[in-house]
Amino acid sequence: MKDDIQQLNLVNNWILDRTVAQFPCGVRQYTMVEFNDPTFGPARMTNSVDEFKTFFDKLTVKGGGDCPELAMKGLKLALENSPARSFILVLTDASAKDYNDIPLLNSIRSLITTTQSQVIFLITGLCSGLNDPRFLIYRDIASLSYGHIFQIGLSDLNKVFNYLDYTLSRPINTTEKVLYEYYDGINHCDNFNITSNLSALLVITDGPITSIRILGPNSEEQNPKTIVSEIWGSLYEIKNPAQGAWNICVVSSSPHALQVEGLTASNMSVTERCSDCHPNATCEAYLGLFQCTCKDGFIGDGFLCSDVDECAYSWLHSCAYGYCVNTIGSYDCVCPDGYTKGEGNTCVDMDECSSPDLNKCHPSATCFNHVGTYTCKCPPGVTGDGFDCEIDPCTRDVCGLGTECITNGSTYSCSDPCANYTVLNEPWRSTAYDLSVNIRCDRDIEGWYRFVGSGGIRMPESCVPVNRCSTDAPMWLNGPHSAPTDGIVTRTACAHWAGDCCRWSSTIQIKACPGGYHVYKLNRTPACSLAYCT
Repeated sequence: MKDDIQQLNLVNNWILDRTVAQFPCGVRQYTMVEFNDPTFGPARMTNSVDEFKTFFDKLTVKGGGDCPELAMKGLKLALENSPARSFILVLTDASAKDYNDIPLLNSIRSLITTTQSQVIFLITGLCSGLNDPRFLIYRDIASLSYGHIFQIGLSDLNKVFNYLDYTLSRPINTTEKVLYEYYDGINHCDNFNITSNLSALLVITDGPITSIRILGPNSEEQNPKTIVSEIWGSLYEIKNPAQGAWNICVVSSSPHALQVEGLTASNMSVTERCSDCHPNATCEAYLGLFQCTCKDGFIGDGFLCSDVDECAYSWLHSCAYGYCVNTIGSYDCVCPDGYTKGEGNTCVDMDECSSPDLNKCHPSATCFNHVGTYTCKCPPGVTGDGFDCEIDPCTRDVCGLGTECITNGSTYSCSDPCANYTVLNEPWRSTAYDLSVNIRCDRDIEGWYRFVGSGGIRMPESCVPVNRCSTDAPMWLNGPHSAPTDGIVTRTACAHWAGDCCRWSSTIQIKACPGGYHVYKLNRTPACSLAYCT
């Protein structure tokens, strides 16, 4: 709930500022009621927007994990301390503990009927299923009050407030209830009639739907304006709907509610002259007059319109990967390297590999696209970082038999392992040594080595018993040693453990040197504790 409150605080400040900008005159009452378990209240009221903001600033989360909560008692207290026709928002991450308190529920139903207040539930979590009575009470209250239930994730909380922003911009006492139906995951069509002049028709769903089709009188297909369209709910507006028979068909496989409301008055300023409208407002004919509506990107009452800073709030812009720059009436996304402009003023990943002009890979290299960047890789047998590629001279067998080719960029050198090796002379490498207190592991071995001393000068060519050579799994040569005429050969070194003579393995190289000894190009052991034995 702590994260919910932080996000709610941010979007609450935004929506309060927008409401005041659209309705600068008049007095509003703001009420807050906290509830959890086992406490609820008190109710705090104010007519000051600034003071109401401090109510949110002072909210703290103590304890946590209360589920269910005393949601109904908190709602009753809010209804008792709010004016008639109030808009009541219930934010909770829990089911209702007091769902079966009959006297309490009767009081709530009576208050809703008397005050005609609308209750909207924003639910970010539940401790019961959707068919549990502790959740269904929310559906009952929403239906009675002509409200809604929006089940949302925390990241969608700000999107719900786009709907709330539109709802709160309506003048009081200007809404007609037309239709409210709840469906348990079926396709359906509903009919209703419009018998009076309406400024707008609102079609609202809460819950997932697949599609919606709206037909006006004479089966005329409607093209409503989409205010909100999310998986948890949607809001559509049809201006100046015609009187007559209407039909709405919804395709859905999930529980959802369908609500239709009619607006009896414009939510914008009405005048006799378009010249009264602000330059950044539109002027439309309305019942013999004209209504002034601030254009998208502006806020106000139509007579005065101010620029909206979309960059100040993340839900007002789509610059997820770019830098938002506010402009008059809009905004711009400045895309960083690796991104390009997409639809809807967004920044999308640029596929630098789609064209040689977009990347700096070497012509022989392969380009790999990543989100916001790309990498290059030289082909086999070629050295380099992908931006610069040089053919590996060692692939052309430039060094003689028994010598190793070593590259350094585009140059190379030939090295004789019999003259360039490191001596390993530890006595404990002998297969005669049992496991000691200090268990050995050749995790740092890498390069050419020669075994000398009392431990032995050659790796054994047969499986060595476990716990020999002062290690858990001794490594032995699985194959014969090379002859002087063989040059450098490749062999497999195996580690014996748990009855498996080759439980682990490593590829090594061997060369027979003048003087009757061998040198070994060893690698780090594939696990610990493993060690090369003699």
